[in-house]
Amino acid sequence: MQTALITGTSTGIGRETALHFARQGYRVFAGARDPDSVERLAGIVPKRLDVDNDDGVRACVAEVLSEAGAIDVLVNNAGIGMSSAVELAPLKRVRAVFETNFYGAVRMMQAVLPSMRERRSGMVVNVTSVMGHLTLGCHGFYAASKFALAAVSESLAMEMRPFGVRVAIIEPGVILTPIWSKVEAWMPPDHPYQLVFRRLRRLFDAQRDGGTPAEIVAQAIYDAVQEGGAKIRYPVGLDAEAFVKVRDRMTAAEWVELLSEPDEERFVARAAKVFGADLYNPPSLYKRAAG
Repeated sequence: MQTALITGTSTGIGRETALHFARQGYRVFAGARDPDSVERLAGIVPKRLDVDNDDGVRACVAEVLSEAGAIDVLVNNAGIGMSSAVELAPLKRVRAVFETNFYGAVRMMQAVLPSMRERRSGMVVNVTSVMGHLTLGCHGFYAASKFALAAVSESLAMEMRPFGVRVAIIEPGVILTPIWSKVEAWMPPDHPYQLVFRRLRRLFDAQRDGGTPAEIVAQAIYDAVQEGGAKIRYPVGLDAEAFVKVRDRMTAAEWVELLSEPDEERFVARAAKVFGADLYNPPSLYKRAAG
């Protein structure tokens, strides 16, 4: 029986990924700060795991290796959100976002990789975001944490391939998970960035209307593992696919100019033409495709 260690499994993408891998016959070690919050299912073993804690990460990984003998798949999913203009973001909060989204994943990799390298086998899946592929106004620090993880993931893929260890980057778009009730927006009511911030919220609200469920991401993670991370980067969700396709063919200057268009009506029309679909008005692309 193959073994998967998954972080952030109490809710959302992590929860669905743990359930999906267990249903596919994996022995799943489901990490969460509160292991009592992990859903019980045959094949799932809850583990206390705070990715922000050095000693806790090492202890958890050692325990899993002792019980299972090997970790075949590591899924770094734990993460927190944040929205803010660069000028207004409290640095304490910026550091907290990086502590979980970036350093937390690095801690997990540094703890697990030696055993994978020695066995010359294994798979690391890092859940970044479409925001690890592109940027939007008032979402820069969250995007920066995901860009950082994506950069390390690509470097890791080069380092580990000679040892038979593969790496995949999962880039979800707007996914229906409880993270939306936890995201902090550090923007006072009278802030000067109303245009860009409203546009960000408009996109999120539109794509959450009948939006992509977390099970879709869980399936994408499983599929990436089954094909050995052949593509390295995996956008997940119709919105993510649309954004990535357009961003990859535009220059940085063209992207900034489009996203900072001052007239809202003109912006929505231009964006719909560029993306080939209206992402800024509900329902979500997922709901439209579902009929």
